[in-house]
Amino acid sequence: MVNLGCGAHFHTDWENYDLTPLSASVRPLDMSKPLPFEDATVDVVYASHVMEHMPRSRVPWVLSQMRRILKPDGVIRLVVPDLEAIARGYLSFLDAARRGEGAKAEAGHEWMTLELLDQMTRVRSGGFMARIWRTNPFLAKDLVGKRFGRESLGWIQQNEASFAQGAKPLSRTEVYEEEPITQDEKLAFWATGENHLWMYDEVSLGRLLLDAGFSSPRAVGATESVIPNYASYLLDTHPDGGIRKPDSLFMEAGGNPLPKPGALTRWWNGVRSRF
Repeated sequence: MVNLGCGAHFHTDWENYDLTPLSASVRPLDMSKPLPFEDATVDVVYASHVMEHMPRSRVPWVLSQMRRILKPDGVIRLVVPDLEAIARGYLSFLDAARRGEGAKAEAGHEWMTLELLDQMTRVRSGGFMARIWRTNPFLAKDLVGKRFGRESLGWIQQNEASFAQGAKPLSRTEVYEEEPITQDEKLAFWATGENHLWMYDEVSLGRLLLDAGFSSPRAVGATESVIPNYASYLLDTHPDGGIRKPDSLFMEAGGNPLPKPGALTRWWNGVRSRF
C-alpha cells in the first residue's frame, strides 16, 4: 500500500512518499517522474490533496503511472477538494445574502468565494484566506470549521489569542490590500506548489480515472472503502472519527471492477446537508 504525497499524514503500515519528507518514515518521491515501482506490484495507491496541485495537462500521465503499478485486483483512492460542494455552498450563501439574511450569510458568501478562487490565484502563502482569518470577529468561523476541519480552527484560535494580547486585527478592506510583489517573487511562490492548478468533482475525476484504465470509479465517504480495515489507518479521519479534511471528495476505483457494497453513502449528500 503506497501513500503518495503524504505530507505529515501517513501510517507506518504503508509505504509513504513525499517530495519533501517530514519524517524518517517517509521516502522522497517526485511525482513528475515515473513512479519507482514495477508493473502490477502495488495493492493500493492513495493520494490525498495532491492531484489539484498538478497541471491539468499532466494528470492523465500521472494516473497512467498509478494504473501501471496497480495490481489487477488493486484499488486506487484519491482525495481532492470537492468542486461541487464549493459551488453548491457558494450558491447557497449567495441566495441567502440576496434575501438579506444578515451578516453571517454575507460572511459565508465571502468565504465560499475565497474558497472557490483564492487557492488558484494567490501569489503569497496563505493568500486572502489566511488574511480574512485575521479579522475580528471572523463571522464565518463556524463554516470554516465545517469545511476545513479542526486544523483550521486551531489557526483561527491562534489569531484570536493574539488579539486578546493586543494584536491589531485586519479590517474587511485591509484583507484585500497586499503589498506590491515582483514577478520574480510570484514565480518563486508558484514554484512551491501551494496553488491549486485545477479542481475536480465526481464526474470529472471519474472520467479521468476511466480514461486512465481504472474501473468502477465512485464517490465514497471518509471511512468507506473496499480497502480492508481502511478506517483504522486514520488517513482521512481523526481518532475520534472526525473527518480530517471535510471539504474533500473521496473517490475509489479498481483495476478490475470493484464489488458494490450494500449501502454506500454518497459523499455529496453529506456535503449538501451542511448548507
